[in-house]
Amino acid sequence: MTQDIQKTLEAFFHHQTFRPNQEEIIQDVVAGRDVLAVMATGGGKSLCYQLPAMMLDGMTVVISPLIALMKDQVDALSAQGVRVETLNSTQTYDERRRVEKEIAAGTVRILYVSPERAVTPVFAATLSRCRVVLFAVDEAHCISMWGHQFRPEYREIKTLREKFPAVPVIALTATATERVREDIVRELGMKNPREYVGSFNRKNLRYEVYEEPTGSVRVQRIVSYVVAHPNVSGIIYCFSRKSCEEIAERLRRSRILASPYHAGMPTPERNRIQEGFLNNSIRVICATIAFGMGIDKPDVGYVIHAHLPKDLESYYQETGRAGRAGGHADCILYYSSGDRAKISSMLEREYSQPEKLRIARQKLADMYSYCVTPGCRRKVLLSYFGEEIAACGNCDRCDRIKPKPKKIAAPSGDLSGIVYDAADSLSGQMTVSSFVSFLLGLDRAHTKSSGLTSHPFYGAAKNHERSEVMGVVQDLIAAKKLCLKGNAVMKLCVTEK
Repeated sequence: MTQDIQKTLEAFFHHQTFRPNQEEIIQDVVAGRDVLAVMATGGGKSLCYQLPAMMLDGMTVVISPLIALMKDQVDALSAQGVRVETLNSTQTYDERRRVEKEIAAGTVRILYVSPERAVTPVFAATLSRCRVVLFAVDEAHCISMWGHQFRPEYREIKTLREKFPAVPVIALTATATERVREDIVRELGMKNPREYVGSFNRKNLRYEVYEEPTGSVRVQRIVSYVVAHPNVSGIIYCFSRKSCEEIAERLRRSRILASPYHAGMPTPERNRIQEGFLNNSIRVICATIAFGMGIDKPDVGYVIHAHLPKDLESYYQETGRAGRAGGHADCILYYSSGDRAKISSMLEREYSQPEKLRIARQKLADMYSYCVTPGCRRKVLLSYFGEEIAACGNCDRCDRIKPKPKKIAAPSGDLSGIVYDAADSLSGQMTVSSFVSFLLGLDRAHTKSSGLTSHPFYGAAKNHERSEVMGVVQDLIAAKKLCLKGNAVMKLCVTEK
């Protein structure tokens, strides 16, 4: 079987070797075994069901929410002479009828279908008239409430398994904690599945996180970065449609080929922009989360988050769209406690069920903890997915703790004492950002309204750089002398220690 797999790899996909775990997964699938595969973005998940489809005698059904992925893969496979079709909401009635007739005639090798259509009785009846040899469930994390993109219709996919119990299932995702993996296996009714969990460590990605409460300053920093990298393709994720359009316009004024992308745009316009990004006539996409899933562009040189994401899963998946060819890429995130409060309010409107709201709040808290961690970014991020590594040396936190040449300055102990004593006197009153601004003597509305401009510690660190004061605060948090407490807004407090 190994020789047949290798021949198929070379004949249809023009590769000589496999990426980690691909060959083992394919062997299990061809042998008829259920498989759960968790592979980082760019790890080659699609090959794990496409190659078996070439070897199995019948039709493989790929259930995916990604119309962009469907289009890309249908085009690529069709160019190789593979009979591949799709059923989704963008098709006309006549197009769907044509595809259904070809399915019934047994001429389709791979069928891509949306989860909404896959769970309908009509689709099950269509499948009953042909030979189905494999179900592939892409973006399988959507089946779990603990996944970052829970979709109720994914829970209904198990009805296909009940109607076709002998057909093996491969479930694939780029992001899944242990709890999410357990949900996937249970909800799909998988039978003694072989689980493959690849490394989440994309060593070529550099992680940087900056607290910046001022929106105009964020935009200027983003524009400055992009202008400094004019020939590099990048994605900028924004919280709202308005911010997408604002940043794209600012970039265009700086002669950058940029475009907004969000769900409020007509489908033909979004398709045009997507194609432009793929062929480099558009260099930068300023998008909501509506963009990126299923986009196979290997040369994305940076992913910038202009606002705090809702959870670590989506953040990891979105940053994973950078550097897919293996080259260096930057992953830059801007956040503030105000972002967290805004998202928390949005979650309350979005989730009416208490358990779902509790889960969403916990995920948001984990995301915020990642931003304020004093330790290695990558270590914290990978630990969330159950993978332990040493400090990476390729993030802003690791840069800060690297030994630096000594320079003449005020003793660090003096600044540390100032920071601690000031925090002790103001415990629980200020966010980290406001507290640092207070020590620097900056003119801020909160400081004025609270009557703190006459406080003994106001401006006590005005002879120091903001990054230096922030570093001391983070060191004291790491030493558990200071901590962050609160729900929607985290305030700096002194610990009992």
